Amino acid sequence: MNDFIEILQVTGAFGIRGFLRASLFSQNIGRYRQIYDTNGNGYKFHVVRYVSGNSVVLALEGVADRTTAESMRGMFFYVRRADLPELAEQEYYVCDLVGKTISVGNSSEVCTIVAVHNFGASYIIELSHNGVTFFVPFTDENFPGNCDHITAKAFGEYTD
Repeated sequence: MNDFIEILQVTGAFGIRGFLRASLFSQNIGRYRQIYDTNGNGYKFHVVRYVSGNSVVLALEGVADRTTAESMRGMFFYVRRADLPELAEQEYYVCDLVGKTISVGNSSEVCTIVAVHNFGASYIIELSHNGVTFFVPFTDENFPGNCDHITAKAFGEYTD
């Protein structure tokens, strides 16, 4: 599944016609024509409505009743990496950052990028070091560079 990127997780059923309530990991799911399950099976879909925040109601090909929709709770769906839009300079896909390590200063100690959050004002990088988790604003000042080589002023250089 290296060619696939998580795009949504089914959180439950919506109504009696088999619609799915889902939590999105994308700002614009409407740009994709097809999503894939963990086995690589493709499904056509359409957004029935945007609920709030990152929650949507979807109609998924082959799901026509509430029982089937309920059985899909917790399932993840994916898009192909090749279907993702080109990024501008200094833009990153979260999936490319999570799990990367950053060396601490000039020492051999490393921090791991645990998650990338956006609580409304800007992106925050969640880092873990020796079991301690902390947050750093994802700014050019803190993280100048690119995804292949992140240089963090406070933490030294990214290592793969």
